[in-house]
Amino acid sequence: MKKKRILTTDEIKHLAKLANLPLSEEEIKKYSKQLEETIEYIENLKELDTKNTPPTSHTVNLKDVFSKNGEKNRRGLTIEEATKNAKNKKNGFFMVKRIL
Repeated sequence: MKKKRILTTDEIKHLAKLANLPLSEEEIKKYSKQLEETIEYIENLKELDTKNTPPTSHTVNLKDVFSKNGEKNRRGLTIEEATKNAKNKKNGFFMVKRIL
């Protein structure tokens, strides 16, 4: 049986600081247990036979969406297409209310 990974309070506080999350002591205890379960799940995945699985950086089959230099962009919208349903527009731009 594998040894269960126990996260220290300092490790949880460090992770919270990296994520810019202020945590109470109660939340630290709660997330400590949840993170330990997540780590245990990931450790279980290491037991899978993946020697015939090619490495990938995405879970979906993405294609390069960039165009070569000088090639016409067939995916983009014209200004008219982009603004045709806008309630307020002026000179090809969306008009929005002032924020400040």
